[in-house]
Amino acid sequence: MTPAQAAAALLQAMPQPPSFAQLEEYGLTASASTARAISREILSLNLYWIMAAIDAHIPMKYQGAIRETLLESIKTTWWASGQLGPGPWDSYQTELDERRARYSRLVDHEGLSHMAVSAEAASQIENQGIIPFEERDKLLVLMIDYAPAAEYGRLLEEVG
Repeated sequence: MTPAQAAAALLQAMPQPPSFAQLEEYGLTASASTARAISREILSLNLYWIMAAIDAHIPMKYQGAIRETLLESIKTTWWASGQLGPGPWDSYQTELDERRARYSRLVDHEGLSHMAVSAEAASQIENQGIIPFEERDKLLVLMIDYAPAAEYGRLLEEVG
């Protein structure tokens, strides 16, 4: 499998940004802006797990090409469509780097689990005032469901 094929497989494995109706199915009070903000955090969480899986399962010489192709695909599909909120892609890249550093500290230095990292992502959303405190548990379920961390590792293990 080429790096482009691996990136395409990862993009295919990623859950699509949740729709307004899907958020309501989880019991979340949703609006268009809420859906975009939650989708953006879900993307950051998924990209953290994907980048970790790339690091763990793909030879170093192919890692950069897979990352670059995947990010470009996200930019031209989901970002360009406006599903992930306002702002330029470059600003999101900075935000993504900050999230990845935070999640990495939780996993690598504090030994926290997938659920704990999902809880951190849910806290980010709550702290921004995107959802009320009372909906945090519902949001956590959504974050866990929409960030299939183990699936990325399995996928790349087969490829690597």
